Amino acid sequence: MIDYKGVIFDLDGTILDSLHVWKKVDKVFFEKQNLTLPFDYEYNIKSMTLLEAAEYTKKICGIDNSIQEIIEQWKDIAYDEYKNNVTLKKGVYEYLLFLKKHNIKMGVATACEKNLYEVCLKANNIYDFFDTIVDSTYVDRGKNYPDIYELCAKNLKLDSKDIIVFEDIIEAVKGAKKAGMRVYAVYDKNSVENIEELIKESDEYITDFRELIV
Repeated sequence: MIDYKGVIFDLDGTILDSLHVWKKVDKVFFEKQNLTLPFDYEYNIKSMTLLEAAEYTKKICGIDNSIQEIIEQWKDIAYDEYKNNVTLKKGVYEYLLFLKKHNIKMGVATACEKNLYEVCLKANNIYDFFDTIVDSTYVDRGKNYPDIYELCAKNLKLDSKDIIVFEDIIEAVKGAKKAGMRVYAVYDKNSVENIEELIKESDEYITDFRELIV
């Protein structure tokens, strides 16, 4: 039995197998600069904004590129990856077809930039499944707050209690819970170190979206 009227999907690491992209960005960028990628680089920039990461990179590498040039190079590499190499996670397409068949409304709440998610969703033939897409530019606070989920629900014209949110990181799970929604955590190989806490904080935990097809 389907006991929900709508779903809200995160993208990166949830329905898109895309978390490798920024590792590729780092690798390609450093190779183009003829520099060795520092062993602790990924860890050090993990919680930085794009601007902060570019400033940090320029500082430790001593390169002549401006901050904006670094960011633009990163975006160009990422765009190519999202367009050509990012695929759907297991069972996603089948689950979207299942939801469409049962007239369940579908939305996206993502921190991903519009030019990246648009080209990727279209390349994977799922762009037209979604009734609304809300990215972080529409709200003032991050996904550890309920704002982006509440706006997505408003666009779907649904009450929070009738929505399931799919996320892959703890902070976002907590943010969606603050919006009064049920939250299903989704397995991703890049967040296995927090798996116990993820299971604890979420209402359900899945490894494949086909588990939800009834």
